[in-house]
Amino acid sequence: MDNEEQFGRPRLIRKPHLTNQEEFTPPVQETKPAVEQPVEQATPQDQIGVQKSRSEQIPPVRPVPEVSVSQTREGEQQQQRNKGREREDRKSSRPRDSQKQDFRQRQSDRQNRSEKRDRSPRADRPTHLEKAGQITRPLRNEPIKLSVVIPAYNEEGNIGPLLEQFKALFSSVPYRCELIMVDDGSTDKTGSLIKAALPQYNWLKLYSHRRNFGLTAALETGISKASGKIICFYPADLQYHANEIPKFVAKIDSGVDIVTGWKQGHYGLKSIGSFIYNLLSRILFRVKVHDLNSVKAFTREVVDSFIYRSGWHRYMVVMAAVEGFKIDEVKVKLFPRRSGKSKFSFWWRLPAGFLDLLSVKFQLSFTKKPLLFFGSAGLISGFLGLLVGLVAVYLRFIKHSGFRPLLYLVILLIVSGLMLFFGGFLAELIVSVKDDVKRRKSVNLL
Repeated sequence: MDNEEQFGRPRLIRKPHLTNQEEFTPPVQETKPAVEQPVEQATPQDQIGVQKSRSEQIPPVRPVPEVSVSQTREGEQQQQRNKGREREDRKSSRPRDSQKQDFRQRQSDRQNRSEKRDRSPRADRPTHLEKAGQITRPLRNEPIKLSVVIPAYNEEGNIGPLLEQFKALFSSVPYRCELIMVDDGSTDKTGSLIKAALPQYNWLKLYSHRRNFGLTAALETGISKASGKIICFYPADLQYHANEIPKFVAKIDSGVDIVTGWKQGHYGLKSIGSFIYNLLSRILFRVKVHDLNSVKAFTREVVDSFIYRSGWHRYMVVMAAVEGFKIDEVKVKLFPRRSGKSKFSFWWRLPAGFLDLLSVKFQLSFTKKPLLFFGSAGLISGFLGLLVGLVAVYLRFIKHSGFRPLLYLVILLIVSGLMLFFGGFLAELIVSVKDDVKRRKSVNLL
């Protein structure tokens, strides 16, 4: 007898799987004659044992309730509310003295964090002028207006005070600025000091040369990396103060293209050479400024017209004047050098500056009209050859006393004049080709 028949359950008969064509006929159950058996009355203990065995053999099947999304969210919210209540209960159970102590600890932590932020050397920290409303703070996405280029060569003693000056300057102006320092192959700790200061100042940039290429090359590097609308050349010897720079920016904002500084103070023996150089520059180029070798500020358009040759940093103002830009000057106070030595000696500076002055004059005056120079020299040489030839003919045929070296001099002067004249023609052709290429580039034909 099966277990199901033993406990009085009807035996389930599994229906066979039928196809669509088959028809199911229920099986006929055979009826057996009932056999009368003696019925034994079960005791209460037997009934309890049967119920226990039945529950052990067949576990009860519980229906799984259906849970919706809204009920799940409500359950999560209820759990969060319960956690919040437990937290509040824990706080309320703690003594009041410990709560006050925790509050004071949190308050002191906030104060320490604020003090650390105040002591941090950030350039974007508000200054006392901003708090007073005297200046407006530039936005971070605002384009850079001023780029200060400082070439440095063996100036380790001036780097720290120099950066402090520009930190105070950049925090007091209402426009964005950047400081570009070019280490021109220094042999001391100039480059390492600037590199160590880079994390402290977000407006500081450093570019280094493998060796000392000179001041003009350092300026070219710094100007090419500058992104400001106004570019200022500032020496690293601390003989000028950074607070003078806003005067240059104000002049450029008023419509001037280039502003140069006029030194006010004792300059020593160098003042003699500077006076001669400035005087010759005013005579040859008709530049109406008193000092060409000081702090300078240019617009971007002026910088793009410079010719960068070794030693020609002295003639940036002259080159701008020849191109027709407006020039003005600002008086600046001159201070004695604090540390380091000057990189320019008086006895070398005077002849080198004079020769460079002649070179710049030739470059600017005769580059666009080379025939004016070569043709003039050729005509003068030919005219002198003609005069010497007439003298030689007079001596030979009138005085009947020939002098053969005069004949050689006539040949030399006439041939030289012809060569100079034809050289001027070739230079004119080269300049015309150069101008044609420049014009085609400007109209995007190449």
